[in-house]
Amino acid sequence: MKKHEQISMKTTILFPAVILCSGGILFGCGSHHGETDSLEAPSIQNRASGTGESTSAETASETENEAPAENQYKVSAQEAADTFGIEIVLPENSNWIEDEEYYFVDEDNLRVTYHDLIADADCTLLVSKNDSLNLPPAEYDETLNETWEGSTIGGQHITVSVQHERNHEKMTLAVWEYKEYQFALMGEDDSDAVIPKVALNIIQNLD
Repeated sequence: MKKHEQISMKTTILFPAVILCSGGILFGCGSHHGETDSLEAPSIQNRASGTGESTSAETASETENEAPAENQYKVSAQEAADTFGIEIVLPENSNWIEDEEYYFVDEDNLRVTYHDLIADADCTLLVSKNDSLNLPPAEYDETLNETWEGSTIGGQHITVSVQHERNHEKMTLAVWEYKEYQFALMGEDDSDAVIPKVALNIIQNLD
């Protein structure tokens, strides 16, 4: 698996109502319904928002989820689901996603890594159970804030907040929550919106 530069990202999550997208989403401006990419990514609703440049709500210096490798242990996707209580399903498309790996940082924090072939980037999903996620500091451009929407198997509506790093950087962060779980998905995403589409795929397989 190709390893690219470590994702240095932003701050704390902002939840669907507050500021998802790990940094605020607020005002919506336009939306796209039933949109799909060439790899049959989930249908979406997308609203651009806000104006101005901002620094992510918090600047946590270190994330507990970015623990040293020796403090993590690798598990299978099924073992992660059985132990953590939810199943994390990435898009099952070999032309899109490869090299998925699941790690437990501790009993309440799961880390999933994979390589996105469309973006040609290594991506990281952090999931915390009954706890807040602390993300690496990063600065995001409010004018690029978006919200995406999807539904779980049981029909629960989930809002995903998506934020893009400022200064024309490619780093993208998507955050959302489901029951007692908090999610943060990050990676480089130039123009294909692969980060929010992977987030919606995960949401549509939550039960």
